[in-house]
Amino acid sequence: MDKEVEEIVQLGKDSIVQLALKSMDRKVGIQNFSKIDVTTDGKNVFVSLRNPIKYLPIETGFYFDVEISVLEKTASYCPVVNWIVDSEKDSIPFYSETKEINQNIQFVIESMNRSTAVGSIDASNFEDDMTIREHDNYYDVIVVSALQESSFKVEKTSGKIIDVEHAHLTPSPFKNLNKDVGKVIN
Repeated sequence: MDKEVEEIVQLGKDSIVQLALKSMDRKVGIQNFSKIDVTTDGKNVFVSLRNPIKYLPIETGFYFDVEISVLEKTASYCPVVNWIVDSEKDSIPFYSETKEINQNIQFVIESMNRSTAVGSIDASNFEDDMTIREHDNYYDVIVVSALQESSFKVEKTSGKIIDVEHAHLTPSPFKNLNKDVGKVIN
């Protein structure tokens, strides 16, 4: 492990996250994210700020996830949109969950957990990626895990799940090629 990386790792996870956030060109804080991971490959330190469950009301867009290279002081983030007209980078905010958004997410999850057409989930331990796009009469849902992608709609009034599709994904051939990549920092 490089000396500079060792010094950063010694700071601990919370301090590394704050250091990484300072390299952002936009004001954002840990309150905008539900999952935060800090890893190293021995040559750099990386901070991953994520929202595994992404909810988009009608005609909105948000930044949900950010990947930051601490030593390079670079951040990578891309908006997720739901038929938004103004998609200028500076006009799109970072995600902030409201009470109404949380209620809608819970409705979708409860509908999923009652259904036999899609798998049930535990939102508190959810590590995959789910995007929920609100429409007038339904929620359009896409769930992507390491080995499967599922899409379906949840009717707003009944919670009934319709138009279910599943695709099996091939695992990455590069996974675990370098055992040092992705060492978790606590």
